[in-house]
Amino acid sequence: MTEQDHLLEKGFGLACFMFPDRPTAISILISAMNKLATQRGQENKRNYWRDKYLKRWITRVNRDESDTLQWLIYFEADYYEKQQEQAGEHTAKDLVVRYIKNLVRMTTAMSSFHVNIGLHRILHSYTTAEVQQAYEFMTERYLGADEYRRAKSMLMAKLEERFGKYLRTVKTAHGEARFESSANQERWAGLVRDCLTAFTPWSTLGDCVIPANLGLGNGHLSRLLSGEGHENLKQDKIEINRCHALIDPECHGRLIKALGFDPPETKLALPRFLMENTDKTDHQPGQPLPIPRLTREEMTIVRDSLSAQAALRQSASPSVLRVLVDHEERARIDLDYEDQLRFEIQEGAELIEIWARDQDKDLLLATQLIGYTEGQGLAPANFTISIKGRKKLVLSITPSAATAEVRSATVMLSCLSDAHSVAWGKDTNSFWRWLGPVPKFALASTALVAVGWYVGSHMYRQELFAQRAAYDRANRELSRERAAHASLMAPSETVASAENGNQKQAATLSYTLLGDDSIVRGPGGPEQPTVVVPDRATLVDLKLPIGNDVYPFYRAVLKPFLEEKEILSENLLRAQPTAAGPVILFTVPSIFLAHNKDYMVDLKYVTPKGKLGELNSFTFHVSRKKP
Repeated sequence: MTEQDHLLEKGFGLACFMFPDRPTAISILISAMNKLATQRGQENKRNYWRDKYLKRWITRVNRDESDTLQWLIYFEADYYEKQQEQAGEHTAKDLVVRYIKNLVRMTTAMSSFHVNIGLHRILHSYTTAEVQQAYEFMTERYLGADEYRRAKSMLMAKLEERFGKYLRTVKTAHGEARFESSANQERWAGLVRDCLTAFTPWSTLGDCVIPANLGLGNGHLSRLLSGEGHENLKQDKIEINRCHALIDPECHGRLIKALGFDPPETKLALPRFLMENTDKTDHQPGQPLPIPRLTREEMTIVRDSLSAQAALRQSASPSVLRVLVDHEERARIDLDYEDQLRFEIQEGAELIEIWARDQDKDLLLATQLIGYTEGQGLAPANFTISIKGRKKLVLSITPSAATAEVRSATVMLSCLSDAHSVAWGKDTNSFWRWLGPVPKFALASTALVAVGWYVGSHMYRQELFAQRAAYDRANRELSRERAAHASLMAPSETVASAENGNQKQAATLSYTLLGDDSIVRGPGGPEQPTVVVPDRATLVDLKLPIGNDVYPFYRAVLKPFLEEKEILSENLLRAQPTAAGPVILFTVPSIFLAHNKDYMVDLKYVTPKGKLGELNSFTFHVSRKKP
């Protein structure tokens, strides 16, 4: 059996556990696998910088392929579950499974912090203090009680949105809002255990990292789980291990025992579902269900369907795109007439899908899991999606200020023309081809002028006019060098000067970038991660927030994303005070920024002994627009 076949069998078994009807389970599996295919490439890009640049705590789960498929099956099952509920063909047992599944789906989409709250404060009735103690014991992270209460409120609101007509909210003696509990919790204890076993992340099965003899006084939580002392271990593995410890019944039982809390089966708090038929059930809770297998014919149906969808995506060139968030259409764009759309999403949103209509069929082009941060809500993101023969799409998520009670983010889809990108690439290549045959003395003189301008602009930043004048002089000198050596070039290699005597002086643009480790520390109000520059010479001031990491000097290096080649660097930078906190001001001439390309600024600090230390990296996308 191939690896993909094994994954298909596991996916089918999970779909049947949630929806024991073979045709429906196959439909769920095909939809989830199709979304997995459109998600995989985008995840690879994020994995690169997370593993390379993220040195501190992470707060969201970046799943491997099997865990992503598991989550997508939860997500796809919702559609069929709601249809069954509307027809009144469900049982109380069905609602119990779906309630637990939705809790796991929502919280694992965010972080182990949210899993801790969802399973301890909503599925079970542990107190806020106990939940806080459990998370601190696992992670040595210390958040205020208000953050725990706010997260619980958000999760309850999402459950009410999904199961509203079946739930009733009540107030406890202490004024806490909870769902009215079922009077017969022990009846469901076995089924709850079955569900949590089925919903334990696949990548962690058989790998319980909490020792059986763990105790507060006689042992320590595994370093693999806490992350302490494992700087070289992938941070996503640590995070998924924490989710495992909270979901897997055996591992979770060890954690609860070590903390000295009441056993989970005695703290169950399943809601009383308001429905007529509460007795019918099709298996006895706690009895293992047989794991179904795909027949050879069913396996062929799944493979053929996935191959057909992949082929359509490769050849599609659609005009109209629909953007869905959690199965609901939120925006639509016609690529022939529009180049941008934007809309808001609220905290708790999980998946963005981009659909097209091609050859009279609905076609899924791309999906994006929405990321979250610990204590800061929605996480920023920036991804590129290609459409054959037409355009490239840049999907960006920009969170609002994290201080708001109801946190939100702006989703923007920008359409960048391939033709524009190619044209700019040709101009840039022509520039470097022009430099090729220039004699060494001419190249050296041009370089000296550019370096002189660059150093001078940063030493005397307060003299903006002088900075612009220096830039203009550098361009005039470059133009003179071009004219002097034009006879050495073939006519096809000649490039017109970017400046002339009648042109206005270049303006300076300013952008505040978002640190790549903002998923850890959280921005105070992130800016749009796409840097837009005009098709003319200009200066771009990149403001790099440093939070509380203040040192005497810093070094900034501009690189193409996913490449080690240095484009531009500057030493001995000093922090500049702003209303939002200290920043490093790094000025980049726009001539170094190509259209429709990703770049990264690597920021290091200088120690008193003159050594460099990693501070942060800032990834951004460049888009050029004609004036």
